[in-house]
Amino acid sequence: MIKGVLIGFAIMIILAVIPIVHIVGIPFGPFIGGYYGISSIRHSAATPGRKALMFGAWTGVLMGVVLVISAIIATVVSGVMPLLIWGGVWVFTFYYASMSGLGAWYAELKTKG
Repeated sequence: MIKGVLIGFAIMIILAVIPIVHIVGIPFGPFIGGYYGISSIRHSAATPGRKALMFGAWTGVLMGVVLVISAIIATVVSGVMPLLIWGGVWVFTFYYASMSGLGAWYAELKTKG
């Protein structure tokens, strides 16, 4: 599962840093990363929903760590209201976790046929 999450995370990062592509890559990157990340996981006896839920949870944890580190740096360096920064951490962590889970679920259901 971790290998697939790291592949999905790499896809999200790549889509976010490419100029022009980042306009579409940032909002849809978690779905695309979840779609391709879950395909690298070996087939297991778990249901598609359970695999997608676990994939989304692990992606949320990984993205949460990255966002918390970024928020700590932004809180110390900038004069932006901390509530706004930490609210964004919660919202974007949930967004990335849910969208990558949905992408993984879609890929699993598509392969099951």
